[in-house]
Amino acid sequence: MKLVVNKKIIIFFMLFTICILSFLFYPKDHSDIKPNKTSLSQQPTIASVKENSNKVIQTYEKKNSKKPLLICIDPGHQSKANTALEPLGPGSSEMKIKVAGGTTGVVTKKPEYILSLEASLRLGEILKKRGYNVVFTRTTNNVNLSNKERAEIANKSNADLFIRIHADGSNDHSTKGFSVLTPSKENPYIPSLYKDSLLISQNIVEEVTNDQSTIVKGISYRDDLSGFNWSKVPVTLIELGFMTNPEEDRKLSDPQYLTSLLMKIADGIDRYNSDVGK
Repeated sequence: MKLVVNKKIIIFFMLFTICILSFLFYPKDHSDIKPNKTSLSQQPTIASVKENSNKVIQTYEKKNSKKPLLICIDPGHQSKANTALEPLGPGSSEMKIKVAGGTTGVVTKKPEYILSLEASLRLGEILKKRGYNVVFTRTTNNVNLSNKERAEIANKSNADLFIRIHADGSNDHSTKGFSVLTPSKENPYIPSLYKDSLLISQNIVEEVTNDQSTIVKGISYRDDLSGFNWSKVPVTLIELGFMTNPEEDRKLSDPQYLTSLLMKIADGIDRYNSDVGK
């Protein structure tokens, strides 16, 4: 009798164990699981994919189709000065000579007007290779263009920048250094050009400063230049160095040094182009 009871107990526990295991491992009904948000009804259609692709392409093209800047380069001075007078700016009663004679190399004896044209033409070549459009106020030395007329060339050509190329001079032959002139915030003739003119001036100075072979004096604010005051586009005047300093006079007539300096100026224009495009 005792043995029979034990068998029943054993059989009961075996059946109980089988029930528990069946419950644990029996496949569950997944019918209550919600469909993924990207169900077939919500999958992108061929039309929507094409539309999104077109939007991406249009955005890329818009970003990369920026029109190249048109840069007007003004080689300072000319073979003969013109001491006739013209207004300092629009509506001004103050008069100034149309164009001065410029300085001369203390060692090379090269006139500033020759150096400024050499540098301007080389800068134009560099900028064209970088994709810019370039116009010049002059390409020869035998011209008669006042500073007002030079600014008007930039205006009429619808230039984006007016870059004036000069060299400096001083009675003190020890004075040297690259510098840039720019209109001040208080300029009564072109206040709207202050910000962009300063931006191009700063970018050029910062890039040239990276060239340790060039001493940089920095930026000067000038409102007494008719070539500035008649401009309708951002304008800056670059003083490449002092031709009255023997060392700088020689360097400015060294093609390798001059080209390196002009490359840095072009780098500054690149930075300006990037900044105004943002």
